[in-house]
Amino acid sequence: MIEERDEWLHEVGSDAAWQESFYFNWADPARRSFTLARTGYRFHPRKTDGLAISLRDGELELFYGPADLDHDGDCRDEDPTRGMRSGDLVVTLLEPLRRWRLQIEGERGMDVIFESNTPAFDYGAQGAKLARTMTGAHFEQSGRVTGWTHFGSERQEIDALGQRDKSWGVRDWEHLEGWEWISGQFGGDWSFNLMQTIEGGKRLDNGFIFRDGANHPIVCADVHYEWGDQTHQVCSAAIELVESNGRTHRLHAKPLGAFPILRGLVWLEETHVAYTLEAAGSEGDRKGQGVVEHVWRATREQVDEREHRLAPILAALRR
Repeated sequence: MIEERDEWLHEVGSDAAWQESFYFNWADPARRSFTLARTGYRFHPRKTDGLAISLRDGELELFYGPADLDHDGDCRDEDPTRGMRSGDLVVTLLEPLRRWRLQIEGERGMDVIFESNTPAFDYGAQGAKLARTMTGAHFEQSGRVTGWTHFGSERQEIDALGQRDKSWGVRDWEHLEGWEWISGQFGGDWSFNLMQTIEGGKRLDNGFIFRDGANHPIVCADVHYEWGDQTHQVCSAAIELVESNGRTHRLHAKPLGAFPILRGLVWLEETHVAYTLEAAGSEGDRKGQGVVEHVWRATREQVDEREHRLAPILAALRR
């Protein structure tokens, strides 16, 4: 099971693709925005990777990607309580399994606190199997994010709900077959995360639903996409989640904005979505927001066909 010590860095495996990463996101309906931030270490090449992306009204307002940075010293010596830096992005542990601070220094800045409102869900001990090409260990928490961002012309006060995860182990980009990573929040009392990874062409379902004050494992799930202008560009999604007790939850996702990330020939389609959670009986449907991350392996021809969608990100990197 996940313990407080798992917030720190772990013993490094021998595989050259061994990594450890810290990820956070939040959706703020009142300000029509979605933001994610990640920092991570690739230990054997001694590299640090950072990423921060924000959408407002469906349009990219920030893409900050200080990736592939040479790490000064051994990555294992990093102390999260002192702040982990990737360029101007700083991620600091304030209280294990409870509170983190995320900052971007400089003119286009950010200072927010992520405070968890769910227990940590251990995808190994409490969930099912994950593809070996993706990660060895992984846990998730939902939470509340408060603070401010200043990515555009005005400073924005943030009061939002979001998701965090931490993983360590092998992330083999050359051989991974893709995944669905889908999360959503419907208030502090109901949230979910679904992770479907692929191994040998077989889908592996994993995840949890937080409700009634506890995490409930997902034993199977179905995601049905409707594609937009191109295959793999999400137009809508119908999601069915089944708990171990047989309880079933049905959700519908509608895109509010999207952006792609390309790593080699692995295409990550990140879609900020509005959810409708079908209610049982006479209760009304619930509304929420979150993200659908659809990851697939493209051919060179498919990348060339979609190259125009990468232009806003390339422009943001040149700012």
